[in-house]
Amino acid sequence: MPELHIGDLNIMRPIIQGGMGVGVSLSGLAAAVANEGGVGVISSAGVGMLEADFEKNFKEANRRVLQREIKRAKEKTDGIIGVNILVAISDFVDLLKTAVTAGADMLFLGAGLPLKVPAIWPPDVWKKIKTKIVPIGRIVFSQI
Repeated sequence: MPELHIGDLNIMRPIIQGGMGVGVSLSGLAAAVANEGGVGVISSAGVGMLEADFEKNFKEANRRVLQREIKRAKEKTDGIIGVNILVAISDFVDLLKTAVTAGADMLFLGAGLPLKVPAIWPPDVWKKIKTKIVPIGRIVFSQI
């Protein structure tokens, strides 16, 4: 299979692991996929649910665990690590900022249109960010 190139990222095996939420797609699985030449993906959906303070402060728990999982994945591989973030969740912007600052190589943004993304940082900051953003979704056509 040919390599996949997205910007300056070279994906040896054009396989992108699905970001399965609520504790399934974490650093171990993502690093294993990345070590095989694909894109390993950490899901941000409910990532902090096992933290003691999740019920009282779910946004902080999600942010803290996402940062930790990205760091762990990056320690286990030199491959490409992505993060799946749902646009429709209430802490979308916090998780996006966390993923970028933690060093995620790619962000997969689904469950809504990421229209607010350009306004998160000014253009001069965006020019310095190396994280690739991949909007995901589907188009449904219907006939009347």
